[in-house]
Amino acid sequence: MPSIDTILAALVLLPIGAGLIVGMIVLLLHPFAMPALSALERARFGRRLARAARADSALKARRLDVALRDLEQAFCLFTVRADPRLAQQIAAHHTGLLSRFLTVIEDLPHGRVRLLSLAKVDRVLDRRGDLEDALLQLRTRSWRDGRRIQLERELRRNTHDLRAAVRELAADILLLAQRRVAVQ
Repeated sequence: MPSIDTILAALVLLPIGAGLIVGMIVLLLHPFAMPALSALERARFGRRLARAARADSALKARRLDVALRDLEQAFCLFTVRADPRLAQQIAAHHTGLLSRFLTVIEDLPHGRVRLLSLAKVDRVLDRRGDLEDALLQLRTRSWRDGRRIQLERELRRNTHDLRAAVRELAADILLLAQRRVAVQ
């Protein structure tokens, strides 16, 4: 049977050794983390682009309800952490989605009516862009940095607000379209 000193030394040295091994593995894999995260974000963005393309084809087929649902789901509600260029592409994508919503509104007979929900979506998207830019500038800081944690919280709130604003916009457009059907 091993002595008490040997058991105590093992209980102290074993966690230290395991911690060192885990730390070395993390250090070795860290250079692969950002490219992997960037690839994941680009894949998610690609799925949103496909949704927007489906919405375009539904708009051409005059299937407004399907198009609005696809446009609603085409918004990128994830936080970009790895690639600043992707954040710019997403901002341009969101501008294109707002343009599609404007086109749909203009095609309706009551389309001259400006929807407050459209302005709300634009305002929330503008705030989101500012928050993501600030977060990307802090990407080299620790995950425990106070400002970074605050920005993450604000982005989560913004995601919730954006989702609600886009749903409200789609519902308003559907309401306008149903009025058109009722008038005719």
